Amino acid sequence: MEIIQGGPEHVDTAALIWAHAVTVRDNYDEIPSLEEARPGIENALANEPSLLLLAFEGGEAVGFLAGGPQQTGTQGTAYINYVGVHPDAWGKGVGERLLRALPDALIERGYTDAELLVYVDNLRGVRLYERLGWTKIGDPAPHPRNGRVEQRYSFSVASRPTGV
Repeated sequence: MEIIQGGPEHVDTAALIWAHAVTVRDNYDEIPSLEEARPGIENALANEPSLLLLAFEGGEAVGFLAGGPQQTGTQGTAYINYVGVHPDAWGKGVGERLLRALPDALIERGYTDAELLVYVDNLRGVRLYERLGWTKIGDPAPHPRNGRVEQRYSFSVASRPTGV
């Protein structure tokens, strides 16, 4: 598996992976279109320094991670908007490889920390983040648009476990 730093030419690829992933994760009846999925990825990358990592297996993109500066203006902290893996690649370590590549990408862009939100019912994601050293911040709270309960997690480059 190869992890690369993506650019604007990879936004559609990331959006399509996300569309497929949320369709399965959230039991949608149909896959969101590229036009529906693209704006979220573009917004995640709108402010610099942004992060876009892509995982390739056999020449095909199978996962991505995207984010950028915190909206709250927390200096040195990146907000990870998306960690997405195509459902055909679930269980193959793609998310873990992306998250293990994240600390170096954070350092390269001047970040010392990262935060993300994960739905508490996304047990696969919760287990992965906790296993890789992400820590809970505060109490779970309902998402403002859909009401699903989510938990904020934080990761510090300085406190990353050996091998992460």
